[in-house]
Amino acid sequence: MTAQPEVMGRVFNIQRFCIHDGPGIRTTVFLAGCTLRCAWCHNPEAFAGDTARWLGAGEVLRQVMEDRDFYVNSGGGLTVSGGEPLLQGRFVRALLTAAGEQRLHRCIQTAGAVPQHVFDDVMDVVDLFQFDLKHLDDFQHCALTGVSNAPILANARHLVQRGARVEFRMPLVPGINDAPDHLQRLADLLARLGAGTLRLVPYQRTYLHKYPALGLAARCSAIQPPSRAHLGMVCAAFQARGIAVAVDG
Repeated sequence: MTAQPEVMGRVFNIQRFCIHDGPGIRTTVFLAGCTLRCAWCHNPEAFAGDTARWLGAGEVLRQVMEDRDFYVNSGGGLTVSGGEPLLQGRFVRALLTAAGEQRLHRCIQTAGAVPQHVFDDVMDVVDLFQFDLKHLDDFQHCALTGVSNAPILANARHLVQRGARVEFRMPLVPGINDAPDHLQRLADLLARLGAGTLRLVPYQRTYLHKYPALGLAARCSAIQPPSRAHLGMVCAAFQARGIAVAVDG
């Protein structure tokens, strides 16, 4: 019998000892390609330049498994991120299937802007979706990311209705999506989805050096990270509406 060729994927980084990309200590595999062009994107190498390598799912899992003891002791595992990892759905499925055979916890970080059938194709090999909600006003979402939020919100509802485990996240960018009315709309949406928690990812400036190296202009270079006091106010706004908040970093 002829051996089947290994499924290959375009990987631009494999980061070990991650603690904000799902439960426990994890290895995060970053895949190239993205459907969005977020004004504050921290990983522009996902869609610009030639920074990615073609790697087989088996080789990636071999590197991930080097830290198996840390996953076992912390309840961690493998996270696939990007860019938008679900643009490489066949590779993601192969990698997560193999990870499941090793009894690793499997997480996908997604912006949700892919066809619905892509989620259906991987749902049975994903233990947790970390799903980003960037802005609920469609006009603003288009201006900030280049795409409508309509299919993203439809996919969020679809995942919840299918019984997937979903953790919703919002990148908190001061002056962009932290207005009180937007926080209210997001809290209302989470309540309708039956999601009692939200993970905030505060804007940071540590990514800015990547843009000139890639010949790109950083659109949010003048924005400062939210202060501790501002983070506290945002968290309190959600908690007052019955939404528990976790903050990365």
